[in-house]
Amino acid sequence: MRLAIGWKLLAASFAIIVIVAIATWQGVESYTASSSFCGGNCHTMSEQYVAWKSSKHHASNSANGKQAECIQCHFEPGGKKTLKAKFIGLRHLAAYLADPKAPLPVRAQIPDKACLSCHDKAELSGKEIKFTEKVRFKHGPHFEKPIEGQTVFCDTCHVKNSQAKHFEVPKETCFACHFGQSSNPKSAAPAGGGKIETASLKHASVFPSLNQGRGKCSLCHTIPEKSLQGQLKADDPTRKVITHQTLIEDKVACESCHLGIVRGSGEIRPEGCYTECHNRSPDLAAKEHDGKLMHERHTATQRADCDDCHAPIVHKKPADYLEVARQECGLCHEDQHRFQKILLAGIPVADGILTSPQMMNAVNTNCMGCHTKDTLGKRGHAVKIGTGEACASCHGPKHKAVAEDWKSTMTQEVESIAAVEQDAIQAIVDAEKSGADQGAMEEAKELVALGTKFLNVVRFGNGVHNKKYALIILDEAIANFEDAIDLLSKGK
Repeated sequence: MRLAIGWKLLAASFAIIVIVAIATWQGVESYTASSSFCGGNCHTMSEQYVAWKSSKHHASNSANGKQAECIQCHFEPGGKKTLKAKFIGLRHLAAYLADPKAPLPVRAQIPDKACLSCHDKAELSGKEIKFTEKVRFKHGPHFEKPIEGQTVFCDTCHVKNSQAKHFEVPKETCFACHFGQSSNPKSAAPAGGGKIETASLKHASVFPSLNQGRGKCSLCHTIPEKSLQGQLKADDPTRKVITHQTLIEDKVACESCHLGIVRGSGEIRPEGCYTECHNRSPDLAAKEHDGKLMHERHTATQRADCDDCHAPIVHKKPADYLEVARQECGLCHEDQHRFQKILLAGIPVADGILTSPQMMNAVNTNCMGCHTKDTLGKRGHAVKIGTGEACASCHGPKHKAVAEDWKSTMTQEVESIAAVEQDAIQAIVDAEKSGADQGAMEEAKELVALGTKFLNVVRFGNGVHNKKYALIILDEAIANFEDAIDLLSKGK
């Protein structure tokens, strides 16, 4: 009898303990899943909590009075009770207990299913959103046309970027994709209809080409159709109306007016890989510029934001549009000083020609070693020129006259061979008039063209930069001119 009572008491006690444990667990589960616990009791989340309370996801700011709790967004539907969710919570708890003032241990990953449990994807795809006063936006193309290797998630663009906002879409994220190094998708659907093309400058060495690929203006902007001529009177039949559309038809480059409105190309910053995330290794270095692979490993797995790897891109009107163009010489003066470099470094101008680098090339002497004298150029701007004084400063007083001597010698050589060039050109003209053999004519023209190519290296590159190599090149030039003259003479 006493034994039976003992077992019943033990069973009742166990049942009570189980019930209390379950109730406690449910209470703890319910409490720790509340937004007030995340923000009110977890010190590392206080900034996020305050920002959330001022966002549209809080009932006090929601149009329909609904509230999205922390747990509803940070776990996909049904995910908060999984073992994985418990381990994620324990990881945060361990980090907090180790150092309550430490920053968040990992980047928050918001699953798309959590967002789409409230927001209808089909409705989002077709709805046009006013992003700024001048920019409209549709989700659809972003769902359908991601960058190669990249999976676009909701939190690819919607991220916590500032203290005041729980999350937002930074413009810089838009710029990274639309103006980045690879901005040429298979197709692109404009948000508001319309189409506009461009004849863009090909040699803007600092600024990316405008209105191309994912960077097409019409993808985000409504292209104005009104006249660009403020002085034009309405209905003036004597004046051509100039609009963005007529400029495109006339193949006027967008950069003619909008140069510098996009600055930077979002180049990869490899050092960030090693200082913040990875150990340096040859294998990783070999792969760091493989865009498809990097996107698959980082953005497709929601492990990095665009600005973790890419340098920022600026997209706004420059303060001084003329200064932008003025400071970028390469826009007009393409490939400046190419011939000088050929001579100084002894770069081959054709197969079979003996090359001879300038002697100071071996010690890496650059332009500034000799061009030390300040003067005014032909157009009134300050330039530095080379003089005998620069030679003497390194080689001694005897070398002061060397530069002038070389300059005189090379001027005479170039003038002499230029005269032969003109003889060869005249020979072609005379042969055409006399009805010379067409095959011989074509061969002579090719010889003269090649000779002129060689002569120009010295004529425009200034043989003083490397007298020995300049003379070798001039020998090749005159040989081609003389061969052309002899060829046409035989034809007669």
